[in-house]
Amino acid sequence: MNIVQVSDKVLDAINTLMEYLMGILFLVLVGITFQEVLRRYLFNDPTHWASEASRFLLIWMTFTGACIVTRLVTHLTMGFTIHRFVNKSKSKMIKVFISAAAAVAMIILTYYSAKVTLLAGYRAAPMTGIPMYYPWAALPVNGAIMSIYMIAETVKHIYENEEEVTP
Repeated sequence: MNIVQVSDKVLDAINTLMEYLMGILFLVLVGITFQEVLRRYLFNDPTHWASEASRFLLIWMTFTGACIVTRLVTHLTMGFTIHRFVNKSKSKMIKVFISAAAAVAMIILTYYSAKVTLLAGYRAAPMTGIPMYYPWAALPVNGAIMSIYMIAETVKHIYENEEEVTP
């Protein structure tokens, strides 16, 4: 086993954990929303925290989902238009450039989002009173994982053989 195969197994395990986290977040979101609908319409006693908690869960779900599709390479791409018109070596160079540029962008995004979270996250949310560190941490945490995924994707494209490159 080479380093690329080992890292693929480790990153697949991380992605599996992210998928479980997404499932848990979804179940909690459905539970909070369901109980809020029951309390609001059946008992005329709405909670003050449910909409805010749902919003925070949705933020985490959004960035966790982005992390999952980054690893699975199932996000929207336009690679089919470029790779049909160039040979395999140029296609490989384009893939390396795109994944490296995405990795750099994710690293920058992670750095600055962590900075903002640490600077302003001490404020409390108005309804739940929890520090804003928790909802805002979704971007730096998932951004760091997406950065690792994109670095691994770049390395994989660099070391793949010419015949493995799909047009």
